[in-house]
Formats: sequence, structure tokens, C-alpha cells
Amino acid sequence: MNATRMALATVLTVALVLASATAWCGRPATGDLKGGILHGPVKQLISGHVGRLLVLKSQIGITDEQKDKIAAVLQKHLDKIVPAATTLLEKRQALREAILKQPADEKAIRAAAQDLTGSVADASVLAARVIAEVRPILTEKQMRLLENFRADAHKATIEWFSQLGK
Repeated sequence: MNATRMALATVLTVALVLASATAWCGRPATGDLKGGILHGPVKQLISGHVGRLLVLKSQIGITDEQKDKIAAVLQKHLDKIVPAATTLLEKRQALREAILKQPADEKAIRAAAQDLTGSVADASVLAARVIAEVRPILTEKQMRLLENFRADAHKATIEWFSQLGK
């Protein structure tokens, strides 16, 4: 996997995050429908996360050798990553359809949610295995930057939720 593919994967991830946000946040917390979903609190949250991601990218300094090693780890697990991601997307879509179906069917929604939960668990275990292989490729400083990024993103999300409805 070359740098172009890694960049494409990053762009697709951001697009997925944006699509997810719009799926469960139908309108801004202000109640103003004219501005649309990306002109309220959700915009602030997403913009903040993307901004932090861009800062991380500029600071982390992944070398070409590290990129190649990380790409090799991902390639090694690609036969498991693709089906896991595909299953997650399918299960998420099934849950969305169950939620939107009228009249609402609580049993169907709960079944779809439980189904998605199992797929999330499977993908999480796979992610942990891949991360365990990638972690030694990174320097202590790079790991610290990643940990700070995750902590800052989590803190911003918590602060964002605390501001909803105010």
C-alpha cells in the first residue's frame, strides 16, 4: 500500500465519519433547519476533529520506511479487514433501515442493533491485533502524539455533548 492509498483511506475515513454524523444528527441543536446539519454544533465537532487530525499528520513525521512497514501490516491483514469493514457497513445499514421503517418495530430494531454489536466486537478484536503490530513501528514520540490526539478528540467530544441543548 503506497502513500496515495493511505491518503485515500484517510479521506474515505473522514467521509465515513461525516456520513455517520449526518445520519444520526438530522439537524443542528439550535433547531434551525435552514443552515443544515453542517452549520451547527456538528460542524464544530467535525471541524475540530479534522483540524486535530491535520495537526497530528503534520507533527507525527511518519518516515517512508515506517509507511512501508505499516502498509505491509495492513496488507497482511487485508483479507480480514475488508470483510470486517463490509460486514460493519451492511449491519449499520440494516440498523438504519430498521430504525426508519414505519411503523417502528422494536424487536427488529433491537435485533439489528445486537447484530451490529457482534460485528463491532469482531472488528474491534481485529483492530487491536493490527494495532499491536503497528505500535512497535512507531517511536515513543509518535505514540505520545497519537495518545494525545485521542485524548484531545475524546475531551472535545465530551465537551460538545455537554453543550448540546444549552
